[in-house]
Amino acid sequence: MNGKAAVVSRTPFRLTFTGGGTDLPEYYRGHGPGACVAGAMDKGIYVMVVENFNADEIRVSYRVTEDARRNVDDIAHGAIREAMRLLRIPSGIQVITATQMPSRGTGIGSSSSCAVGVLHALHTWKGERVGPRQLAAEAVRIERQILGEAGGIQDQYCAAYGGLNLIQVSRDGEVSVHSLNVDHDALERLNRHLMLFFTGGERRSADLHAQQVEQLDDHLPDYDRMRDLALGTAKALERMDLEEVGALMHENWTLKKRLASGISNSGVDRAYETARAAGALGGKLLGAGGEGFLFFLVPPERQDAVRRALTPLGLGEKSVRLEITGSTIVHVE
Repeated sequence: MNGKAAVVSRTPFRLTFTGGGTDLPEYYRGHGPGACVAGAMDKGIYVMVVENFNADEIRVSYRVTEDARRNVDDIAHGAIREAMRLLRIPSGIQVITATQMPSRGTGIGSSSSCAVGVLHALHTWKGERVGPRQLAAEAVRIERQILGEAGGIQDQYCAAYGGLNLIQVSRDGEVSVHSLNVDHDALERLNRHLMLFFTGGERRSADLHAQQVEQLDDHLPDYDRMRDLALGTAKALERMDLEEVGALMHENWTLKKRLASGISNSGVDRAYETARAAGALGGKLLGAGGEGFLFFLVPPERQDAVRRALTPLGLGEKSVRLEITGSTIVHVE
């Protein structure tokens, strides 16, 4: 099938600025297009595919280890199982994952990054070269269609493409990825404004997405406005008007909290308002909401004040930068 003994892929996690939620099919199919501005962070997931000693067995390792699986159908990890099915790999391999961030239910698109990374590693192990559009489309197919998991499409495309993008999806599901016109110096300036804090908790995004879908018709003006905010954010980023970007992020978060109960909570609200009072231009809780990572845009001269204000609340800071590369193969043996 192949001449490879080992392959390692690296796939970034996602940072969304504005527009998240308008990439849900329940919105864009009936009211689209959807639009969001998202970037790839410098932290992600590594996926290693290695020959298995027993050619008729499969070993999968992530938070747990599934050893000596005799059949693809016996694999509990949905994305790995369905990627192997899609690529028609019956057995004889080990698939091992390792993440650089707390990733389960923390709002950074980790499950989609995993799907993209697994697909990239498996394609390469088979000797197949694939581009970001195919990787993203296959990951969407696995997560949204085959596994039936609720959610949008931005995570998969951000993970596959990398960079800082305006991601749009039409009513018929056609996705366009527009790389924002931000040069190296401007990107460095933006990176100096990014702050990320972990609330210490996790949540099930599928439950929150289900609530959003159930109440979507009651909040159509909010979704329409968030889509427009994403278009405005893209333009503001290309001008590098970070005061405007912060204001758009703040409005986006204010709207998003109204979409369903559980998107925010008293602890998140307190931390967010504390950061704003200390000098953050704007921010949001990443992903579907509830718990996970709070993402802020903060001028460098105000970051110490924000840090001092949030530390007593028990939030841990995690350094973060945007990077250009999407899913890549970092080792082939």
